[in-house]
Amino acid sequence: MEDLVALAIFIATYAIIAIQKIPRVHISRAAGALIGAVAMALFGVLSPREAYDAIDLDTIVFLLGMMILVAHLEIAGFFELLELWILKRAKTQHQLLGLVIASGGLLSPLFMNDTICLMFTPVLVRLVQRLKLDPVPYLLGLVLAANAGSMATLIGNPQNMLVGLRSGLSFVEFSIALGPAALMSLVIIYFGVLMLFRDSLRGALLERPDLPEYHELSVQRGLLIVSVGTLGLFLGLLIAGISPQWAAISCAALLLVLASNRPRRALQYVDWTLLLLFAGLFIVMRGLEATTWLDRLVDWAGPGLSASGTASILVFIVLTVVVSNLVSNVPAVLLLAPILVRVGASSESWLFLAMASTLAGNLTIIGSAANLIVLELAAQRGVHISFWTYLRVGLPLTVATIAISTAWLMVRPL
Repeated sequence: MEDLVALAIFIATYAIIAIQKIPRVHISRAAGALIGAVAMALFGVLSPREAYDAIDLDTIVFLLGMMILVAHLEIAGFFELLELWILKRAKTQHQLLGLVIASGGLLSPLFMNDTICLMFTPVLVRLVQRLKLDPVPYLLGLVLAANAGSMATLIGNPQNMLVGLRSGLSFVEFSIALGPAALMSLVIIYFGVLMLFRDSLRGALLERPDLPEYHELSVQRGLLIVSVGTLGLFLGLLIAGISPQWAAISCAALLLVLASNRPRRALQYVDWTLLLLFAGLFIVMRGLEATTWLDRLVDWAGPGLSASGTASILVFIVLTVVVSNLVSNVPAVLLLAPILVRVGASSESWLFLAMASTLAGNLTIIGSAANLIVLELAAQRGVHISFWTYLRVGLPLTVATIAISTAWLMVRPL
C-alpha cells in the first residue's frame, strides 16, 4: 500500500510540474513540489527526519551562492553594458542574431541558462522593438543558445550541477568533455535559425536608434569591478578543485562583505522559489527511492544503462530526451540519476545524461525552465510564441545538436 501511495504522490507532483494549465488548478511548480514533499511525510512514506535528510544541501548551497554572485552583477549594470555593446556592433540582422546567440551561449556556462534568459529577455525585446524587427527568431535564438551553451560547464544549469555532485566529475574534466560539443551546438543553432527564419532575417541594414555612450549608463563601476573579480576568483577555485558548492557560497559571502552597502537588495534577487522547488523534489524523489518502484526500474533499465555499446547509449539518450520533455530536464535528472548511481555507471554515462538532458530542453516549451522564462517574459511585453512555432524550430535543432554532441562524446580523445 505504501508503494502505491508513494507512486501516486510522485505522479501527481510531476504532473503539476509538467502541466501548468490544469483546469481549475492554479498551483505553481514550486508549490506542487512542496505539496508532494509534505504528502510523502504526511502519508508515512518518509519520516520527518528522513524528509529533512533527503534535501541535498550541496545543491541548494551552490544555487544560492550563484544567485548572489549574479545578483551583484545585475545591480552593478553588467547586463546594461552588454546590451549597449551588442547594439553598437550589430550592423545587420545576421550580425545581431550572431551576437545574441554568442552572448547567450557563452555567458550561460558561467551564469546559468535560467539567469541569462531572465536577465536578457526584457533587454532583447526592448532592443528588437527599438529596431522594429521580428522578435521571435531572436528570442528563440537566445533560449536555444543559452540552453546549449550551458552544457559546457558544471555550473551552466541545475542538471549539470546534479550530475557533477553525484558523478564525481571535476569542473575541468566536465568542460573538456562537453565544451566542444556546446560550441558546435551554438554554430548549428545560428545557421538553423537563419535558415528557418530566412524571410524575416533577410539582410538589410538595421535601423539605428540613437545610442547612449557607456558613461551615460547607470553602471556602478566599483561594484562591477568587485563582482567580476569575485567571479574570477570563483572560477579559479573551481579549476583548483575546490567543491562547487563551497566555492560558490564562499565567494558569495565575500561579495556580500565587499559590497556591504547593498546586501539586502542582492538577496532580493535570489530566486527562493527555485530553491524551494529543488528542496521539494529531493524529498519526493527520496520517497520514491524508499519503495520498490525504483528497484523495478533499475532491474528493467539498469543492464542497458550500465552497458557500453552504441545501442545502449542511444536508448539512454532517447529515454533522457523523452523524460525531459515530460517533466522538464531538471526533474528528469533527479529521476534518472539514482538509477545511474545504483548500477555504478561510468563517467561517460553521466556525461551522456548531462548532454542529453540539457539539449532535450530545446525540444519543446516545457523541456527547460529557461524556455518558460523567455516565453512568459516576452508575452508580458506583447510577444507571443506558440507551442507549434517553438516546436518547428526546437525539433530539428535538438535532433541536430544531440547528434553532433553524441558523435563527439563517442570519438573524442580520452
